[in-house]
Amino acid sequence: MFCSYGLNNISAGTNTRWINADRFLLGLRRINLFVGGYGSGKSEVAINFAIGLKEWGFKVTVADLDIVNPYFRSREARKVLEGFGIEVLLPPVEIMESDLPIIQPEIVGALKNPEKFLVLDLGGDPVGARVLASISPWVPKDEIDSFFVLNSRRPWTRTVESTKKMIEAITDSCGFPITHLIVNSHLIEETSVAVIEEGIKLAESVSKVAMIPIGFVAIESRFFDITQFANLPYPVLVMERYLLKPWEKDSRLGPARFKI
Repeated sequence: MFCSYGLNNISAGTNTRWINADRFLLGLRRINLFVGGYGSGKSEVAINFAIGLKEWGFKVTVADLDIVNPYFRSREARKVLEGFGIEVLLPPVEIMESDLPIIQPEIVGALKNPEKFLVLDLGGDPVGARVLASISPWVPKDEIDSFFVLNSRRPWTRTVESTKKMIEAITDSCGFPITHLIVNSHLIEETSVAVIEEGIKLAESVSKVAMIPIGFVAIESRFFDITQFANLPYPVLVMERYLLKPWEKDSRLGPARFKI
C-alpha cells in the first residue's frame, strides 16, 4: 500500500478521468511501472495515468526509461505533463533523441523519495524492460506495481498464449513480476466498442491463466459511453490522446485550423 500522505486532499468519486476507481487508487503502491508490447499504447496510458493521479491530488513524477521505441514516448508529452504540475525526468537535452540506456541520478533519487508517486515508462518489449534490472538495487520491492498494457489488436498479444509468453519474457528481463493487466485494445481512429469489449474478454482469459488481476480498462474519451462502460467490474481510465503522429500534428496547422 502507498503511504497515507496527501489522502486528505483526495475528492473520491469526483474525478471524471477515473470511473469506479476509488478502491484501486487508494490501494496503489508508490512506484508504478508500465510495460507492454510495441504499439500497445503503453506510453499514452502511462501519461494519462500520471495526470489522473495528479488530478486526484497526489504529487507525481514521470520518468521516461523507454530506450527502444523512438516514437510515442512519454517524453513527447513533456509540456503537457509539466502543465499539469507533474515533474518529468528525461535524459539531458543533448542526448534526448538517442537510445542510450542512461539512468539519471535524479531517477535513482525519485525511486527513493517516499513523498511522490513515480510513474516509470519502460520500453515495450523484453529488451526495453531490461533497463529496470540495472536500477533494481534502488527499487523497493514492496513499493512497486507493474502494469502490463494489453492491446488485443497487436499480433504478439492476440491470444492468451502469446500474451502470457510476452509477460513471462518481460518479467524475466526486468526482474519484477507483473502485478496488473491493463486493457487498452484500440485501433486508433478505428476503435469501436467491439474492439474494447474484445480486449476485456482477452484480458479476463489471460488473468485466469496467468493469475494476474485486471487493474483497469483504458478507454479514449471520444469512444467512452458511460451507459456502456460504467457498470464494468473494473476501474476505467478515460483517456485523452497526447502522443500524436507527426502528420496529425501537422494537420492541426492546416486549413481546418486557420480557415485558409
